[in-house]
Amino acid sequence: MYDKRTLWGWDTELSGFTRGNSDGIFTIDSIKIGFRICFEVRFPEYFRELYKSGAELCFVSFNDVSAAPNPERFALIRAHLQTRAVENIMMVISVNSTSKLQTAPTAIIDPNGKTLLEAPRDKAYLMVHDYTAPAPDFGTEGRRANNDILLGGSAP
Repeated sequence: MYDKRTLWGWDTELSGFTRGNSDGIFTIDSIKIGFRICFEVRFPEYFRELYKSGAELCFVSFNDVSAAPNPERFALIRAHLQTRAVENIMMVISVNSTSKLQTAPTAIIDPNGKTLLEAPRDKAYLMVHDYTAPAPDFGTEGRRANNDILLGGSAP
């Protein structure tokens, strides 16, 4: 089980919910997977935990919607997702509500920040992706070596 650890600053969320304390890391079919919820995408530390644990895949669940279109917010959140994928060398799968206008994508982003699939905005849509671990490449191996140095290890 995973409970959201970073609550939005609105009184309704702060007074209605309790901050979780689980790391949200699970192993499913021998794949280490992380789960994050909505606002946590703005905090790289939560994704760095996943990198340190060896997670190769992260699901981010959103309910990030608005009453009016907000393309700037949508672009910002997509950029957060791409950055989390790149800096932690993991695939990121985001899922958003379609209850109103979406301000975060439903998408699959590879470890190099490339969007592999994205659902049409503001519509119910089923995405299917057959996950296979991506092969290391020059960019991912360079980031991994430098991440390990930054985290106190040594480069291979």
